[in-house]
Amino acid sequence: MAFSSIIGQNEAKGRLGAALTGSPGHAYIFAGPKGIGKTTLATAFAKALLCEHPSISGSCDQCPSCHYFDQQAHPDFRNIRIDGKEKVIKVERVRQSVCADLNLQPQLGKRKVYLLAGDDLNEQGQNALLKSLEEPPEYACFLITAVGTDHLLATIVSRAGLILLRRSTPAEIETILSRQKLNDSGNIAFYARFSGGLPGVAIDLAGSDWFGDLRRETVRFYSRLSQTSRTALLTSGYQFFDDNRPHAQDILDILSSLIRDQLITLYNPKPEILANPDCWSELAAMHKTTHHAAKEESERLTRAFTALLAARRGLALNASFESLICHLLLVLRKELSYA
Repeated sequence: MAFSSIIGQNEAKGRLGAALTGSPGHAYIFAGPKGIGKTTLATAFAKALLCEHPSISGSCDQCPSCHYFDQQAHPDFRNIRIDGKEKVIKVERVRQSVCADLNLQPQLGKRKVYLLAGDDLNEQGQNALLKSLEEPPEYACFLITAVGTDHLLATIVSRAGLILLRRSTPAEIETILSRQKLNDSGNIAFYARFSGGLPGVAIDLAGSDWFGDLRRETVRFYSRLSQTSRTALLTSGYQFFDDNRPHAQDILDILSSLIRDQLITLYNPKPEILANPDCWSELAAMHKTTHHAAKEESERLTRAFTALLAARRGLALNASFESLICHLLLVLRKELSYA
């Protein structure tokens, strides 16, 4: 997998390409939020490190080493992640798959590469890995993926080069999504913006068999919310959340994106900058039904958005689901009825 096949992350790819043409370090940490593409880029770098003819653009994709790698049969590559139902990578696996394996010379080329999921390593596993990082053989290279460095031992961080991945632009994510087989391929622009710059999140949501339907139901719920009576809101409205309780956070995220878009259309009615461009006409029409000033409408929408953020925090802290949702619905009705 040459770096050119990876959309975005030009700064990180540039650093890694320069390392390939010089003297690569013995350890790298690929850091960034879940879904940003850490494992994808680290895997491409691992392939290039083992490639017989690497360049600044990554692997050649033609040599025997690249073919073995593509077939997941490279004898000098170890991908160490959670196995089955494990919650962490067991320290015994680190000792066997890394520490003991380091004593064996490379079989195919001049390097051995170890890709490890750093977030799945507990302190014992990291301490076992540290012994190998301190005095590794010259042919060993360690690639560690992690959301951040806080979870990792300072002694591990100090011995590795840090590769920080940046969030992708909506245009980059649209390009990535266009290459995928998706269940909801008609709303690529929405997923590119809703995912918050995380390609993995966009792919998972657009490829799921439930999110597209949930979003459409949530949009309908939002469009009718301000005209719904208190009684109906606390019965059928609450039932909507209760029926979708496992995805309550997703509903709140969708509602937040709709309110954000409604705020944008208040001052800048351009569909191409919305998270929900397919809802532009519906959101813009909501402003035509009000005689209130834009400032007051903006303040009410902001209070509704703040209520959604508070509900998200409450759910994360395991607050009473029924009380939290009922309170949220009443606040949204109050603010959106006048927005």
